[in-house]
Amino acid sequence: MRFTVFFFFILVSTFTVSSQTYNYYFGNLHSHTGFSDGSKDSTSSGVNNPVGAYAFAKQSQNFDFLGISEHNHYSSSNNPGFQIQNFQPGLTMANNANQDGIFLSLFGMEWGVSSTYAGHVIIYGFNQLIGWESSVPTVVGNNYDIYNAKPDYDGLFRKIKNNPNAFCYLAHPGFSDFSTNGTSATALAYSAYNATYDSAIVGTPLRSGLAFSTFTNYNDYPLGDYFSYYKKLLSVGYHLGIGYDHDNHYTTFGRSTAGRLVVLMPSLTRTNLTTAMQQMHFYGSDDWNAKIDFNMNGNIMGSILTGSLNPVFNVVHNDMDGEQADSIKIWKGINNHTGTYPTVVYTSLNNNTATYNDVSPMIANMEYYYFAEIKQADGQWIVTSPIWYTNTSSVGIEENKKDFEFNFFPNPVNQSLNITMSDCDEYKISIIDITGRVVEERSFYDNRINMNLSGITPGVYTLEIKTKATAKFKKLIVE
Repeated sequence: MRFTVFFFFILVSTFTVSSQTYNYYFGNLHSHTGFSDGSKDSTSSGVNNPVGAYAFAKQSQNFDFLGISEHNHYSSSNNPGFQIQNFQPGLTMANNANQDGIFLSLFGMEWGVSSTYAGHVIIYGFNQLIGWESSVPTVVGNNYDIYNAKPDYDGLFRKIKNNPNAFCYLAHPGFSDFSTNGTSATALAYSAYNATYDSAIVGTPLRSGLAFSTFTNYNDYPLGDYFSYYKKLLSVGYHLGIGYDHDNHYTTFGRSTAGRLVVLMPSLTRTNLTTAMQQMHFYGSDDWNAKIDFNMNGNIMGSILTGSLNPVFNVVHNDMDGEQADSIKIWKGINNHTGTYPTVVYTSLNNNTATYNDVSPMIANMEYYYFAEIKQADGQWIVTSPIWYTNTSSVGIEENKKDFEFNFFPNPVNQSLNITMSDCDEYKISIIDITGRVVEERSFYDNRINMNLSGITPGVYTLEIKTKATAKFKKLIVE
């Protein structure tokens, strides 16, 4: 499930990778209905199964997909109360409700129990129920299609890894969860790195819940977070991203909180969603329409890269409501499987863009990882999935100065254009129209500049920036 990109420092535009355009889609993959222990308000809401949940979610604001992840077991009536005869109907309901390009409806399972050394795992991509119960009310035979013992997380992760269409996501994880022998010592967070588990697990949440919220005004935010757990698994060596869960148990799908799992994909299809989740092209956001571009020379979050130069990272915070970033932090860690936590290596204040050129010495053939953390002025929190980078040779600062990166905003622009470069240097900026004519030109020595473009005719232009060593180009739209 992991995809390594061999990186050759080829210029691509801000939101493209290998000529692929990515769009932002907002949703949630952790919810329940009356098929297990959700729909607790079904008497008043009239919603008690996935059909009603999908219909409700389609009317929610800034919401492009909903995954119903019913508990995989019964235990006792409505606690959680899932029976195998509802699994295939659930898949059928999701298929009937799904509208590629408009709204995605998915059906999966939340496997496991929430007890000491255990834990819940959100699973999608299986057309059969995984479980362990041999006898429950109203079920003839086993309450599962595929057997996996209740304490056997090793077996579970191996089954998911061996299904190329599947992925799993750790739900509200605890540090002692997902143990292989019922002790903290073998919990996922405290055990040695396992490549098989790494191939199955795609992420953890930044926040989860509030599970039993009855709010539908988008304002019932969870107060806790799983940021430390995310950093812990990264320090062990896992390649995983960070998202956002709602864990709905009432008819609040997409409306209890404005927090969102944000997935970057070419278009809104189930196939693209599965691929994007497997490749960790997603992030967790308190804000329901904040678009975050975190990239390394155009390679987006989730990328696993190899190269021979010091890496340059760019962050663009673009909130559709005009909210500003109070701070942008870039975290860095080393993937040496020692449990050393990542640290903040760069901070930008009161700016919607950030560029970090990592010129520190790097160990040849050692993998490093980087991710961005954004706090908006209103306090809302956003954390991205990482980019992993293996440097194939020892790199010096002078070598890296042969290349540079730049960001600019806004785009489209109607008056003032802000441009930031990765290094202070001597630059020449040209704005070129579609006929090749230079309509604006500036030379300066700095790492940032503001240009007034109010006198330029609206249209599509090329923004060219040159140093003595190289030149780079990006598309600019003037309104």
